[in-house]
Amino acid sequence: MDDTDRKLMLLIAENPRMHYRELERRLGISRQAVHERVQAIERTGAFNVMRATISANYLNAVPAAVWGRSGARSMDDVIGRLCKNEFIGRIVVAGGNYLYVLGCLEDATELDGYVDFVSRNGEISEPTVGLAKLNAEIMPEWAEGVKCKEGCKPLSDLDLKIIASLQGNVRKSNADIAHSLGVSIKTVRRHIEDMIAGGSMDFDVPWDVPPGGDMLTVVHLSLRSNADKGKVAGRLLKVDPIHFNYLRSFANLPNFLLGMIGSDKMIIVRKILKSLSEDEEVLSVTPNLVYMEHSCRNWMMDCSRFTSGSRRSARGPNLRE
Repeated sequence: MDDTDRKLMLLIAENPRMHYRELERRLGISRQAVHERVQAIERTGAFNVMRATISANYLNAVPAAVWGRSGARSMDDVIGRLCKNEFIGRIVVAGGNYLYVLGCLEDATELDGYVDFVSRNGEISEPTVGLAKLNAEIMPEWAEGVKCKEGCKPLSDLDLKIIASLQGNVRKSNADIAHSLGVSIKTVRRHIEDMIAGGSMDFDVPWDVPPGGDMLTVVHLSLRSNADKGKVAGRLLKVDPIHFNYLRSFANLPNFLLGMIGSDKMIIVRKILKSLSEDEEVLSVTPNLVYMEHSCRNWMMDCSRFTSGSRRSARGPNLRE
């Protein structure tokens, strides 16, 4: 795996429906080379699950992460139990039985019950809870969704059917979608483009640890008490944009950032960690190697609950036909 592959994986994670022409333009390589690289990445199993979902921004969902060391003997059993909760979308297992459970709640009032469920079933005796902060400098894709949310066009039943059709195969062609739904290809294309541009449709693309590919390392960053997290994050993300391109901020953890490094060479991981630790606003850097990631089907993927006449999100916009 080289840096072109990594750039390709980032583009796929951003929009798995991106056309080969656009990938060719962004990467500066031939379409045939793009196709061959995509096939090679798929064979590694790096993207085992790629599906469309209604966005957390559109539903006004509450992103909540719970992490800590698990006392469980079997992570497979833990994952099986945790995936029974409709709010959980992803589970990451790192060294020393360290669990990161990522979910989205319909309402903030569900937080206590959610944390209790994760703690008991994940056997985490001292959980840390993080409520994602929508900071434009750290998470521009989330912040852009929030900006459009007030005037976001309500999802129609056709929109929801299109999203549902992309959950089994996110790269399903517009022609196949149109045929299955009995509408024109032009209509499908317009609806998909509008949902992506409006921020109402999102993609769930867990980046698993592929055989022979990059190692993933979670990084905990503790900052000085008066640090501006947005400015610090913007600076840190420039350290190595290819291997270190993920940082998250949490509203209830004012001096903390959570990051992810992806590389097949430990020397690169060590170089990035050294650069992060040398930042004047960073007090400590704690890395933890990831060895398993699992995606669960959560409530935001159940499009049938949002169609006219069915149960709707208590916090989301009014949905219409």
